Amino acid sequence: MKTQLNLKEGTRFRSLIFILIPIVLSSYTHLWNATGFPSLHTDEGHYLRKAISTETGQGLQPQERYRAPYFGQIFLAGIFSMIGYPNTENLSDKNPVEQLYFVPRFIMGILAVIDTFLLYRITENRYGRNVAIISSILFAVMPYTWMTRRIYLESIQLPFILTSILLILNLGRGQQQNAKLTLIISGIFMGLAIFTKIPAFTIIPLGMIMIYILTRNKKYALLWLIPVILVPALWPVHATLNGELDNWISGVRYQVSRDRPLINTINTFFQIDPVLLILGLGGLIFSGIRRDYFPLLWAIPVFIFLQAIGYVSSFHLLLLLPPFCIAAGNMIEKIGNNLYNIRMRNILPYLRISIIGIFGIASITMLITINTNSSYYHALGFVISNLPNSNVNPNSNSSKIGDKVTLIGNPQYFWIPEFVFKKSFDAKNYYSKTPFKTDRYMMIIDTRFLKILTGDNSSRLNLAYNSTHNLARFEQNFTGGLDLNKYPYTNLKLSPETGFIEIRSNY
Repeated sequence: MKTQLNLKEGTRFRSLIFILIPIVLSSYTHLWNATGFPSLHTDEGHYLRKAISTETGQGLQPQERYRAPYFGQIFLAGIFSMIGYPNTENLSDKNPVEQLYFVPRFIMGILAVIDTFLLYRITENRYGRNVAIISSILFAVMPYTWMTRRIYLESIQLPFILTSILLILNLGRGQQQNAKLTLIISGIFMGLAIFTKIPAFTIIPLGMIMIYILTRNKKYALLWLIPVILVPALWPVHATLNGELDNWISGVRYQVSRDRPLINTINTFFQIDPVLLILGLGGLIFSGIRRDYFPLLWAIPVFIFLQAIGYVSSFHLLLLLPPFCIAAGNMIEKIGNNLYNIRMRNILPYLRISIIGIFGIASITMLITINTNSSYYHALGFVISNLPNSNVNPNSNSSKIGDKVTLIGNPQYFWIPEFVFKKSFDAKNYYSKTPFKTDRYMMIIDTRFLKILTGDNSSRLNLAYNSTHNLARFEQNFTGGLDLNKYPYTNLKLSPETGFIEIRSNY
């Protein structure tokens, strides 16, 4: 009896060690230097502005266009409200802009660690512990997964997708006594994933087929589908109730009217993480040969949808990371199982993953230790210090700006001065062609803005630029001496340096 207890305790201890390895690795790769790498993306400022506006009670759709469903901003707003973010009273003497970006970037890192755990549990449920540790380590350390560090909707929806799938797979482990409740909860999680961003609907075939295979009950599959459909349906229903259905349709059409073919994005994937792409595609082919349809049902609908819409950014491929890692892990574990040497047969999968893991951790370490955003943080800090407070008296003789000004630039610069520091300005996207509402204006000139200015020398924006003078210029060159055509620095093509930011005004 005592021997059996010792064996059980030893098994539990080994299981704990197995699951802790990828979680510790994932914590390092997704939380280290959160504000320094990768470079801040335009969409991050867009999503944060929507989340903060939701938290402060200013509505669900502060932007001009219906670009994405609401749950991403609701999710972030809920977390921000619970932790009291943003709170300027807790800011230290360090750059306030960098400190304000730390919290949402840290949240994304925590979600990535949760993804790693969920992926381990899904793979363990389906293929066993050996495949689980290989797959989860791939997810934890391979360079392409650094994209989950950004405040993307894909980063938010992944744990909801994985939770939904894990709940479905639990039905196959004798946990069917509460099957209906489990399926409803799973359906809600999948519905929330779609309510975060629409492409998550491509996971529906996997969910329905796996439910039927595990339960042999079509009604269970339909029961799961009800919340999957109803939850994201809140988006068009809300637009209809607001009398903005036409705007909603226009926004959805805009999202699919742009042009970037899937093959171009896959080529980019190959440039920045060839090992994971080759292993992932090889794993899917291996799954097809062995008639293991689980990763194929996951990946193929995503490929079909992305090919059909014709506009694919690199972050859209984050939906493929779980099936890639699972299929690759299964292939790595299975190849070599026919060896006669039992000891070598047992060691070989761990030898392979050790080599790949060391390669991945070394590659991603070379990236996440780079600081890419210092010019952004310093430039926006300068803008905040030179914008008027909302309560400034326009008739005062203050050395600061005494009346409201127009701030022109990329919208990602606006949310911190507007919602956190309550600065008085009229925000104007540099794509907007409407007249300025104030006589005084300030421009935040970066590389994107400069391309717009040089594209049309006769535009109103260009004429306004010619009436300004330089207030400050912030530069950084972290790629000095690095060859962006050599791996792993090819990743920096998706995390370009800010280069320069120039602050200009007409006063």
